[in-house]
Amino acid sequence: MIPAVLSLVAYLASAAAAYRDRASLLFAAGATAVALHAAALLGDVFHQDRLLIGLIDAASLVLWQAALLILLCWRMMPVAALSLIAFPLAGVVSVVAATSGTPPGSGVQGWPLQLHVGLSVFAAGLFTLAALQSVLVAAQSRFLHGGRDLRSLPALPPLQAMEAALFGALWLAWGMLTASLLTGILFVDDLLAQHLVHKTVLSAISWAVFGMLLWGHWRYGWRGRTALRWTWSGYAVLLLAYFGSKFVLENVLGLRWG
Repeated sequence: MIPAVLSLVAYLASAAAAYRDRASLLFAAGATAVALHAAALLGDVFHQDRLLIGLIDAASLVLWQAALLILLCWRMMPVAALSLIAFPLAGVVSVVAATSGTPPGSGVQGWPLQLHVGLSVFAAGLFTLAALQSVLVAAQSRFLHGGRDLRSLPALPPLQAMEAALFGALWLAWGMLTASLLTGILFVDDLLAQHLVHKTVLSAISWAVFGMLLWGHWRYGWRGRTALRWTWSGYAVLLLAYFGSKFVLENVLGLRWG
């Protein structure tokens, strides 16, 4: 509980530093927050040779990864502004996960399935980063089309750079989701018995939506509102796959993946 609360404080400090465009403080406080968040996750998720990931734990893990990616990429890509959204959200969810207790069930055992779960979470984290980036792109585009000058806001780079970062994140996330689906085909023995049918079908639909978006961007130069609609549609389906199906299984049917 203590690491999670401290991570929330550090996340908020880092977000405040990003708002004031203080890069050194952003990184120092952000790195501290990510480390404390990781410590909280270790106690919640890893139990001997098993992974016990409940609904809130999954959200916490995805947001932790998104925060980590922001820190790793902020000097190479225009993603620092994402900390204004992602960091407070990650801190709050970390505290909620720490107070929710250990989920019931046997958990995920064996490295093949754990690899599949890891790739799935990594893909979800990348898509979350892309979704947050798309929100900033939409807001920036609306401001610009409204005739407002954003050059006075150092946290928001030029719109073209923001869109390039969005598609860079989408390509990485789509590749990771592809790897996740392939490992699922190789390592998951019985989708029906392991209650993974709905997750797999929805993940495949999301994969197709994002694949179509990336193809349209490459072939026809899709961007702007068209790209944003496709991004939000694909991410909505992915949320249903990862969290919607998990919520129904755990809270309605009393079942678990795996």
